[in-house]
Order: sequence, then C-alpha cells, then structure tokens
Amino acid sequence: MSNIVAVYCDITSRLAKAGSAFGQLQRRLWNVHDVSRETKIAVYHAVVLTILLYGCETWTLYRHSVRKLDQFHLRCLRKIAGIQWQDRIPNTEVLQMCEIPGIEALILKSQLRWVGHIIRMPDSRIPKQIFFGQLSTGKRPQSGPVSRFKDVIKSHMKWRESNAADLCSASLSRTSWRTSCYKAATKFEDARLSALEHRRVRKFGARPLNNPGAWPCSSCCSRTCNSRIGLYTHERTHR
Repeated sequence: MSNIVAVYCDITSRLAKAGSAFGQLQRRLWNVHDVSRETKIAVYHAVVLTILLYGCETWTLYRHSVRKLDQFHLRCLRKIAGIQWQDRIPNTEVLQMCEIPGIEALILKSQLRWVGHIIRMPDSRIPKQIFFGQLSTGKRPQSGPVSRFKDVIKSHMKWRESNAADLCSASLSRTSWRTSCYKAATKFEDARLSALEHRRVRKFGARPLNNPGAWPCSSCCSRTCNSRIGLYTHERTHR
C-alpha cells in the first residue's frame, strides 16, 4: 500500500507544479491572440506536460488517478483553444482540434519505452534486477490484489498485439521498439475515442451533418434541441 500512497502523492505534486507553470503563462501566452494555436500546443507539450508526466514511467495508476490527470489535461486544452462550457463541445472534439492525444495514451507510450530501456540494460543494473525479480516468500491476497507495475505493462502489451512472453526479444531493437510503442499508443487512443463517441451518441443521439449544433429527439416526435442538455431535459418528458 505504500507504493499506492507514494504514487498518489507524486501525482498530486505533479498536478500542483504543472498548474503553477500553466498559470504563469496565462497572460504571456495563452491569452495572447497573436500566437497561433499550434505554437501554444507546442509550448504546452514542452513545458506543462513535461512537468506533469515527469516520472510517469514508473507509475502504477488506478482509474481515479488517470481521471484526475485527464481532467487537468482537458481543462488546459480548453483554455488554450478558447473553448467554454457553454459551447457544448465534447472532450473528443477538443483533442481532435488540438491534435494531441489523451493523457492515458501519453503515459502508455512512456511506460512501454521505459520497459524497453530496462530490458536492454546489463544484468548488473538494479532497475533490471527489480523488474525481473520475484519474492522468495509470501503470497498475494486472493480478493482484489493490489496492482503491480508488471500488471500495468501486461495490460499495455495487448495494444501491441503481443504478449509478455516476447517482450524481451521485441525490445532489443531500439528503433523498432520505439515505432511499436508509438503505434500501440495510437491504437489505444483511437479505440478510446471511438468508445467515448459511441457512448455519447447512444446517450444523447447523433447530431445531423447539415446542422452540427442541433440535437434531434430519438423518440417519435420530431423536435430538435439546440444542446444535448436541452435534449436530455426534453426526453425526460417521454418517460
């Protein structure tokens, strides 16, 4: 449990420092209209994300930690793009407008690359000994065991369409491993965005192409609402 507490404290510290760095650039960059969005995103990636994800290669993340990081990431992107909550723009469109993946895909790519570095290390290095080491005594609890770093890597390996058995042989080539990590992160992000869009359409309905700001009622009536919140309120009358 000490590892979970350490990761939680590290994430809290990273969020505070990244938020401070983002706030210091508020007047000088984010609120300046003469600077293009591409330049702002490049600075955000080089300054804020570097501070936020420092040391993320060794994190063992749970869903609540990923949610906190993703909320901060999207809040910063909405501020950079000048998007307000009244615009009713979903998170999937915000990521597509800024041309940047979600925070979970960035962590996945960093952790896979770090595992490749560990495997290519000499056997005398301590990180490699810890990664491949096993406890001689003791056993894990049967109900809800605490996640390990190895469990996180095993879940990441499925996006490479491979298992943990060929991990050592696949990561020996630095160039091919870097390419496969990028492809795995891209595949994960595409699947995540597709699932979010499918869930949004199933809940609120699809918007017509001729009027993207309109939300038609999925029931028998032909009413069209101007926002998905209005559509949700209207559909409650059919229940």
